[in-house]
Amino acid sequence: MLEIFRPAQYLNSIYEIDFEGLKRSGIEAVILDLDETLLPRELLHITPALFSFIEGIKDKGLKICLISNSLYPERVEYVARTLKLPYLTLAAKPLPFAFNRALRELKTTAGKCVVVGDQLFMDILGGNLAGMRTILVKPMSRETFWLRIFMRRAERWVLRKLGLLS
Repeated sequence: MLEIFRPAQYLNSIYEIDFEGLKRSGIEAVILDLDETLLPRELLHITPALFSFIEGIKDKGLKICLISNSLYPERVEYVARTLKLPYLTLAAKPLPFAFNRALRELKTTAGKCVVVGDQLFMDILGGNLAGMRTILVKPMSRETFWLRIFMRRAERWVLRKLGLLS
């Protein structure tokens, strides 16, 4: 039953992802989460390193779409426009609606798309349910909100059960 939460990869950060290898394996598009995947939740500053990182993915011929559950759509829009990416806000992940909209936006299919995010119960579950390859990355900062702290504990329990965390 827990297999629905299993990511194809579990990495320390987005910077460890082998996008060239993904491209060689038939991946055409990347769906990226924003908060704690690309930027810490409380930050808005897009560093030159992040901008260069995103441009490097595009240079490999991969299409990118940001999807966020953030309650601050203006923040998502600002980041997406700065990085010159299509985006979807108030996505209601892990429900499939935003994932399917992103596929249409990216003009690709689930089998040719990878979802990258920091939340097992939102990003990874949603991507897996949609039939996409998934990559879980560790969150960029510690949680401070009680509900997210609880969710992170539950995620660690599932990751241990899956043998991905000791």
